[in-house]
Amino acid sequence: MGGPDPVKGPGWEPILSAGLLILTLLSTLVAGALLVGVDPLGLEFRTILGIPFWWPTGFSLVDLLKGVPFAVPFVAILYGHEWGHRWAADRHGVVAGPPLLIPFPPHISVVGTLGGLVRLHSPIPHRRALLDVGASGPLISLVLSLPCLMLGLLLSEVTEVPARDGLPFIIVFQDIVIRLGEPLLVGGLLAILPVSVEEAALHLHPLAFAGWVGLMLTFLNLLPLGQLDGGQILYALHPGRQRWWSRATVSVFLVLGFMWPGWWAWAVITFVLGRNRTIPLEAMPPHPAPTGWRKVTGWLLMGSLILLLPPIPVSF
Repeated sequence: MGGPDPVKGPGWEPILSAGLLILTLLSTLVAGALLVGVDPLGLEFRTILGIPFWWPTGFSLVDLLKGVPFAVPFVAILYGHEWGHRWAADRHGVVAGPPLLIPFPPHISVVGTLGGLVRLHSPIPHRRALLDVGASGPLISLVLSLPCLMLGLLLSEVTEVPARDGLPFIIVFQDIVIRLGEPLLVGGLLAILPVSVEEAALHLHPLAFAGWVGLMLTFLNLLPLGQLDGGQILYALHPGRQRWWSRATVSVFLVLGFMWPGWWAWAVITFVLGRNRTIPLEAMPPHPAPTGWRKVTGWLLMGSLILLLPPIPVSF
């Protein structure tokens, strides 16, 4: 009595999911408002007992709603990504919980969240199911992020700030100018859209920023690590070579670190995560294996890492 339902999983998960969704909407609304230069909470920086933190001094619903152009599409991208995993899990009879988004103070994270996850309560039965579960989230986030970015670029404004090579975009967050990089895919969009970023930087509309962050989160999720979507996809496609892919990614990040030192930190993260797994993939039956359109889709998704990689993601 009182234990988890073997079919539906823990009964408290839907309540937790709804609560986290509301909190994430609030935190991303505040982030979106700060992106357009208003502070709905009247945040003040204070120190108590030597501990620094931001303290809200008020509340303005009008200012909070100015964060809608960023928060609503961005949360839709996050939620769609996680529901993609849940939908694929359901199709293969894998017991999975609802999406759990992770709110985070917007003045620290800029976007108001650390992403999301879906908890699996039963094993993934075979490699074909593993590919479907791993690939569905990135596919949906790509489909949602691209139109947000394209429409948002058309709404963005050219500034008087000179553009830098590889950093054609800016956002202004709490009076701090943050430069954003240009993956190959975004460069291709700029080539076909009536948007000029040759000399002056483009101040991203909140909708464009939501799409840009969505692409970056998709890129990170596709990294070939066992715990991430990319690691699951690659194991489903090419079992036994997981450590090789991890080492190759570390090597790429080490080279890219000469362009942006942050990649060296990602090289360390990739090395550490690549040595551990939370899913016992080796015990998974090899058949049925992915074939046909599944296999093509999986390799295309992994190939999109090249198009989604920004050589210099961010600069100040």
